[in-house]
Amino acid sequence: MRIIEKNTALVRTLTPAEDELLHGFVQGNLAGPRLLQANQLLLKIRAAGHWLACDCQPRAMPILNVNLNGNTGTLFLKNNPGTAEHACDCAFIKDEREAARPEDAEVIPAAWLAPDTPLRLIGDFRRPAPGSAGEGGNGGDKREQHRLLSLLLTLIEAGGLNVYASHLKKDLSGQFAELRSVASRYPLIERVPASNYLETRLDMKHMMMLKARLRDSSAFGNHRRYGLLLDCVSQIKARKVYNDRSEDGFDFQGHHLLWGGSKTAGPLLALAIYSPASAGSHFYELIHVASVPVLSRGQLFPVYRDEEREPLKMLISLIDWMASKGVRVIMRRPVIGGQGMDALVLSSDQDRVLSVSLTEQPLGPEPEGETFKRYADFKSLDTFRKYVAGFFMRGRE
Repeated sequence: MRIIEKNTALVRTLTPAEDELLHGFVQGNLAGPRLLQANQLLLKIRAAGHWLACDCQPRAMPILNVNLNGNTGTLFLKNNPGTAEHACDCAFIKDEREAARPEDAEVIPAAWLAPDTPLRLIGDFRRPAPGSAGEGGNGGDKREQHRLLSLLLTLIEAGGLNVYASHLKKDLSGQFAELRSVASRYPLIERVPASNYLETRLDMKHMMMLKARLRDSSAFGNHRRYGLLLDCVSQIKARKVYNDRSEDGFDFQGHHLLWGGSKTAGPLLALAIYSPASAGSHFYELIHVASVPVLSRGQLFPVYRDEEREPLKMLISLIDWMASKGVRVIMRRPVIGGQGMDALVLSSDQDRVLSVSLTEQPLGPEPEGETFKRYADFKSLDTFRKYVAGFFMRGRE
């Protein structure tokens, strides 16, 4: 068993003792101090934003993430959708889920996408049946649509945009550079990296540049040609994408895929498929669009609901202040997995970990204890700020 980054880079291999500990944990054989050790190990992995890669398959890499059960407040390991299957005799083949909320699996269809695997974001054009009018193939398959949202969330996770720390801070150019770097690991089709046909600015000039590259490309062979447009936009409504550079907006003909299934005010990080609508056409247009709300145009940290913006800005300011006092705090938000996305995990040098939720209403039962707090339970933003500061600064100054 190995600990890995979201981009699959190796952090370290577990020691034999740690490996044995996790086997006992998933089989339910631990109690007392051993169970506490296992929970501490998993908590550190979760707080660091890492995943586990199982070595039960010699040529594959089954991926697991550490989740928090909202009903019991306990940790459990969950197999990432879309990754390799475990060997039939592997102890980690079990996929524990929260039985009390089975409907959540339908709310968030997104899954982490393994790198170096063709994305298949939109289908090839279908040949018309004899006597039929026109040709289909507008990428209407729901699985294809959901893969666009999965890709956007994967870019955010692997690019580290869901992590904030003063010493890791990047300007807007640096954040988009991370997104482009991750995109280079994901081929649109076989041997065609997404970064080759990705524009990180949504305007007519860059759409024409992308169209020219797609039109002149021979890399797609007989497959449907398509590229991607990624930008921070102001809003998406009535099948139009609006940004600060165009009052009229840009039409899209497909679906708008929402993170969390609920519309949230902009700014939004939007990813759109750009392709001809029919075979033989030289008219390119936006097909499907996926979006994730972000804190600001300069800070692409994901926001689950609009009510989070004010306390999130406070937390970022507080993290910068604590860093000036010599205390490094890292804030992470899980964006893939379907559960717990309204929770933020703040950790300080791995010895203090605090989970906070900034939404007004809980999405379900929540864990109890001093390591989880909800902003809505505090009298004001200032009292919440003082609590978080005290949690991490107490005994250090």
